[in-house]
Amino acid sequence: MSQTSHPPAAPRRRSPASPYDAQSALEHLLGRLRSSSGATRVSVWVHESSTELVVPFRQASCPGPQVPMHPALRTPAFVSDSPFLSAVITSRQSVVARADGRRAADRQLAEVGIRSAHGEPLVLDDEVVGVLTVEPAAAAAPHLLRQVLPKLAAALTEAWTRRSEQRRLEQGTVLLRLIESAAQAQSMDHLLGSACRQLAELGEVERACIFLLEDGRLVPRMAAYADGRRDLATWQQFRNAPVALELAETVLRTGTVMTADRSSELVAGWWVDSFQIASALAVPLGRGQELAGVLTLDSTQVRPFSEAVRRLAAAAGAHLGGVVEQARTSQARAASLTTARIVRQLLVDGSAVTGAAEAAEVLARAVQRLAGTDRSAAYLVDEAGLFSQVRHVDWSDRHEQVIRDQVIGRAASDIPLWRLTAEQQRPVFVEDAAGSDLLGPRLVRDLDLASYASVPLLSGDRLLGMIVTGAVTERRVWSPAVREAVRQVTLEGSLVVENAELRAAEQRRLVQLATEAHHDPLTGLANRRRFIEQVESTVYADGEPRCALLMIDLDRFKEINDSFGHSVGDDLLCLVGPRLQDVLHDGDLLARMGGDEFAVLLPDADAGRAREVAESLGAGLRDAFVLDGMALHVDASIGIALCPDHGRDRSLLLARADTAMYAAKRGKHGYEMWAPDGTPASRDRLETLEQLRAALDSEQLDNHYQPQLDLRTGAVVGVEALVRWNHPDRGLLYPGVFLPLAEQAGLMRRLALRVLERALRDLQTWRAQGHAISVAVNLSVSNLQDIALPEQVEMLLDACDVPAGALVLEITEDVLMADAARSQQVMAGLRRLGVRLSIDDYGTGYSSLSYLRALPVDELKLDRSFVTHLTTDARAAAIVRSTLQLSRDLGMSMVVEGVEDADSLAALREWGCDIAQGYHISRPMPAERVPSWLTSRPVPAALKPRG
Repeated sequence: MSQTSHPPAAPRRRSPASPYDAQSALEHLLGRLRSSSGATRVSVWVHESSTELVVPFRQASCPGPQVPMHPALRTPAFVSDSPFLSAVITSRQSVVARADGRRAADRQLAEVGIRSAHGEPLVLDDEVVGVLTVEPAAAAAPHLLRQVLPKLAAALTEAWTRRSEQRRLEQGTVLLRLIESAAQAQSMDHLLGSACRQLAELGEVERACIFLLEDGRLVPRMAAYADGRRDLATWQQFRNAPVALELAETVLRTGTVMTADRSSELVAGWWVDSFQIASALAVPLGRGQELAGVLTLDSTQVRPFSEAVRRLAAAAGAHLGGVVEQARTSQARAASLTTARIVRQLLVDGSAVTGAAEAAEVLARAVQRLAGTDRSAAYLVDEAGLFSQVRHVDWSDRHEQVIRDQVIGRAASDIPLWRLTAEQQRPVFVEDAAGSDLLGPRLVRDLDLASYASVPLLSGDRLLGMIVTGAVTERRVWSPAVREAVRQVTLEGSLVVENAELRAAEQRRLVQLATEAHHDPLTGLANRRRFIEQVESTVYADGEPRCALLMIDLDRFKEINDSFGHSVGDDLLCLVGPRLQDVLHDGDLLARMGGDEFAVLLPDADAGRAREVAESLGAGLRDAFVLDGMALHVDASIGIALCPDHGRDRSLLLARADTAMYAAKRGKHGYEMWAPDGTPASRDRLETLEQLRAALDSEQLDNHYQPQLDLRTGAVVGVEALVRWNHPDRGLLYPGVFLPLAEQAGLMRRLALRVLERALRDLQTWRAQGHAISVAVNLSVSNLQDIALPEQVEMLLDACDVPAGALVLEITEDVLMADAARSQQVMAGLRRLGVRLSIDDYGTGYSSLSYLRALPVDELKLDRSFVTHLTTDARAAAIVRSTLQLSRDLGMSMVVEGVEDADSLAALREWGCDIAQGYHISRPMPAERVPSWLTSRPVPAALKPRG
């Protein structure tokens, strides 16, 4: 008989008595015994040997005044907790106890308000099935007891069996309802909630709780009270329990059903203090080793749990475990499909964005869809560690203003959420925003945040910021499947962001390449390529386009370069550009064509506009330019050509504008408009240019070759290809007559490739005849700006079957001034082929030791001007010797051209020069004469052995 108080149980509805009803028979026997003995009350207790419980079953009281009924007389108890009943069951004999006695049984009667009682064991088949108690003890007549005890034992056993069967039916009904509701559950929470409510309504308990195993730990997921009460505060307290329930943890480890009360360490502490747990029963969810969690039933009163309740709880736990796993599998499958769809959309949307910010917004939308939240934002952190940029998704203007006021410009390290994100670099889920300290309470309040999730914004392995997606209407609870899906999308998002950054970098690189390809590196103006392309698109446009071309050449610029150095000249060119640009309108194009030459394209301009602009350009240059405290004056000569007045061909217009510019320079007129009836010199230039175009398409251009002599061995090691024009009317023309025109008219690429192809084919013939020599070919500005040149050279070498080492390409130093970066790129491509590179006319152009250090060249070719007075001018000799030493120190060979006498050749040989070239060795000759000359060539006197 337990000593703990318990509220009265709700009365059960009784069915009509039946002569075949064991329970009615038991009540009839008790009633007759009470009336025959004159007892105040007789009671029977069931002894449940499997659980060692004694359960009050039936009693009969005398009519009249209500007999006091202590709660312990209505509550099941462990046999060990009732000294009086324990003595009867253990001894299997009658026991008499009195409240004024000193035994434990006597004290128990005193506690429940009974003065005396007589207890008799009810034995059936040699098993104590129950206990009969008679109050007071004096009413227990032996002859009556001997008659009624066997009948009571049989009736009690039958009644308890019937009652147990009924309970099993009721519990089976509960379990069936549990199964049905589980099958109809729309979500995991719905499933768990329904199960807890039905189990809590069984009786004997006040609450049913479910703890699920998530990420390796038990998490309180659902609780229901028998009377239906569950306020929000208590529920949040349950969900956010600071300590584990040791009883549930032990059941999870052992997989066995367990009970405990508040005196046990399995229940004591926070759970008793917070929820007044007095007794608890815990069963595993599932079967075998793979458990889904733990089901607990608890009471606010200390009470044992009957065998029926234990069986039902165990059956419910086993079934719920399977249902939970099935639900989780379904959830995981659905989540996987959802995640796959979202990831696919993320990749599709991400492929169309450029830059980290745009990609972050795409990722924020994906995370929001997965988390089921109301809005998202991507926060980017700059190099200074500040929140510098934010991308909002589905935000109101009011809440965006909150972010601008409280977050943007703030140090990211000031916000705990960022510090946690930076440290862990994985998603963070906060189901109670107000109860968390990761975001400031003011920010949470102003943003109306209920719950939120944060994920790191990664680009590969680099942390760029974070994405926060929040719920504002109600708190969110995220399942493990959703959390894992968010983690997966975060990883996929890092690739999306990284690819978007690569696209942005590639876009910037393309813009930079386009800028470099079309802009002069010194002045930043459009370069020759951009200007020619724009002229072509204008001149060859549909309809009747009009435009004007102005070619501008600075006067006396060479004097400034020679007097103050090229750095001052470069600075001056950088100042000239803005002066010229100031007088132009939007849509006009100013370009630097090279050196001190500029050009202007005026779309839709007639002669009047062209003259007006030319006068303004000249006037803009009249004011002095101040450089390093020096006042420098430059003028300009300007030539004008009009489309369609002077032609509809790009090259023709450029040539005519150039012709007019030279006319202006000669006449010192400032500017000159080209006229069809120009000067004879102008007509000659144009006529020569047109004839040169025709010569390129015929066989009029030919190569002559001048031998190059190795001064150490006396052997001819190579030849230089020198182009000649076999003009049908004017005879053999030398390069000085037509090469400047070809460069101005944009024909140098074609001409140089023509010379190169002819030289390689001639070299192939000579090498096949046994002459192992090389050939040197000159390149122009246009060739060194053509990034396709290495590929063209490679194709010619393959076609002619000539090794790359047998080809020397000569460039002049002024070529590098046009576009040094592009020239070096082309030269590097040629070197990779194995072609040798030589600096021609060294010492006459933009000589700079920095170029020699940076350029991939193999050879210096000293200009002929230093050789003319080699034996008579000590300074000239010193320059040759110092240049020779410089070439040795740089690992280059040196070729000296212009050797025209034996003394110069002897001096060069004595100084250790590598190769010489000049009239004293041989004049240039046609290709067909080279083999015979090589076979029968005379040895120069300076190389003959001395007698």
